[in-house]
Amino acid sequence: MKRFLVLLAFAVLAVSACKKAEEKAVEPAYFMVTPKSADSENGFPHSIDVKVTCDIAFEYALEDGSWITINAGEKDDKNVTPIELVLSVNDGEAPRKDVFTVTAGTKKFTLSITQKTVASAATVQDVRLKYIFPKTVMLQFPAAWSLSSEASWLEFAPAEGAAGVLTNVTFKAKEFNLTGSERTTDMLISFESASLTLPVIQEDSTPSGDFAQKLPGLYHYDKSGSSIIYDPLDHQTNLVKKADGSIFRLVNPGEEKMYEISGLPASYAIGDSLHLTIYQNWITAMDFRTEKDVWVLKTEDSLAWLLDAEEHGYVVKK
Repeated sequence: MKRFLVLLAFAVLAVSACKKAEEKAVEPAYFMVTPKSADSENGFPHSIDVKVTCDIAFEYALEDGSWITINAGEKDDKNVTPIELVLSVNDGEAPRKDVFTVTAGTKKFTLSITQKTVASAATVQDVRLKYIFPKTVMLQFPAAWSLSSEASWLEFAPAEGAAGVLTNVTFKAKEFNLTGSERTTDMLISFESASLTLPVIQEDSTPSGDFAQKLPGLYHYDKSGSSIIYDPLDHQTNLVKKADGSIFRLVNPGEEKMYEISGLPASYAIGDSLHLTIYQNWITAMDFRTEKDVWVLKTEDSLAWLLDAEEHGYVVKK
């Protein structure tokens, strides 16, 4: 009987030892998962390549799993298992989160995933246009894109771009906006799996501020608000009309200063382009003779409002 009890005790000890050996065997000798974080994923469909290096079997799962698909590969001879996490498009209004967990024995690794929206990829919030002057902005998206617009007054180029390539896109209004207020169109940026809109705004082109005055003069000639405005007490004006056009002069006799604009037309039409020659000794920072291309913004009574590409304003008699 004693011998039986001794043998039984040895058997129990042997089973216990086997269990402990087995428990130790399920712990990995090495366990590494990359990447360590994925907290700023773009909103377009793409994959996160995960590598699990582990010498034993492991388990994995997503906390949510509604917008991520898991594709696991085969373990290689270095105990590396590739796992592809495929993210669908996030065309919603807010970022979304999920957690990918890998467990080996009692060890656990968690990868927090945050995917931004498609709209957050836009590098500009809007495009503002002044007059008919071009405006260039840089666009770059993780996916190939194309532009379209229903606005007849707008032109732009190029109309498409490749994935990941920084592209300069130039926008330009075809005509002045003389409606008295801003006008806006939503430029559609299209991708294979999503789209977003980019507002393009053309400011009102009607003369404003000092330039809106019904007084002949040269307005904002230094882009800082400096102007020469007709003063009936100190200045004189002169308009020489010819069959093919006219010449306008503003003179300050007391200070022996003047400027003269030639190349003015016999009649004016809104939006017309004119080529002027200007002679002046009034402003020391300006040349005595310059040539300017200008556009007609407004005509009223005996006056015309002109604008050049440097946003200098001219009010002349006609």
